[in-house]
Amino acid sequence: KSAFPENHPLSLGSGGRSYSKQLHHFLRSADVIFGIGCSFTITNYGLSMPKGPVYIQATLDPLDLNKEVEIDHALVGDAGLVLDALLAELRASLKKPRGRQAEVAKEIAAKKAEWLAEWNPKLTNPNKPLSPYRVIWDLLHTVDRANTIVTHDAGSPRDQISPFWECTHPMTYIGWGKTTQLGYGLGLAMGAKLAHPDKLCINVWGDAAIGFTGMDFETAARERIPILSVLLNNFSMAIELKVMAVATEKYRSTDISGNYADFARSLGCYGERVTEPAEIVPAIQRGIQQTQAGKPVLLEFITDKETSISTYK
Repeated sequence: KSAFPENHPLSLGSGGRSYSKQLHHFLRSADVIFGIGCSFTITNYGLSMPKGPVYIQATLDPLDLNKEVEIDHALVGDAGLVLDALLAELRASLKKPRGRQAEVAKEIAAKKAEWLAEWNPKLTNPNKPLSPYRVIWDLLHTVDRANTIVTHDAGSPRDQISPFWECTHPMTYIGWGKTTQLGYGLGLAMGAKLAHPDKLCINVWGDAAIGFTGMDFETAARERIPILSVLLNNFSMAIELKVMAVATEKYRSTDISGNYADFARSLGCYGERVTEPAEIVPAIQRGIQQTQAGKPVLLEFITDKETSISTYK
């Protein structure tokens, strides 16, 4: 994400455990799939590659070739250099565009409209507890995305924000999710703010993640790193409820929460707990103003136990 502008008419968005309808449609109907700088690794955290298309794989590491997906054509080298060479070759051989861009862009737009219509009830949900999708959607449409760097945490925040956060500028999204512990996004946001003090730097996490690394928010307070931390608090690890049914019943293992807005204020930061849908945007605006004044901010949104994510079969 953020390698290619997702408001471009040919963008399909990103793929992971959750993804858009337009991405699914074109992946399943493709006759050629070109992977740039990728390993095509089979993982529960990524898309499954369909059988049948011609595969072209460009990678810096030859060990990635044919690792788990059978490749028809291999290109070993730096992604930027490979793409420059391919573009030069295409310009020389095609002479002029094939003229299909408008047709393809129209098809993408239609699928995207269908997808957003399906998810609109969650993205604009007016009910309480808050929908995490409503919080993410309102956040997306409140910040100046060109001057914002956002990252998510593992689990629900990753799967909820990844398809719907539309990146428009390079290096404005730090995406990850399967190789690090819960709470990792807090450090990423602080690092991003130190590297780009002029940008709004946001981490989106849940109550399990803040349980892992929440005390490191004190680092932001002590070192005066004015990040905007968006906490989706549903008083449980909702995504784990089905697989931790016995542990929840016997030991209340998923009952993890606290008043984290109070915690932030106790450190001298700006903390606010939000429960009303109409207060989501004003709270975000107040939080941004506080970061501009030099204060770290923790906005705690009380959300429902949402477990659905955008996937298609």
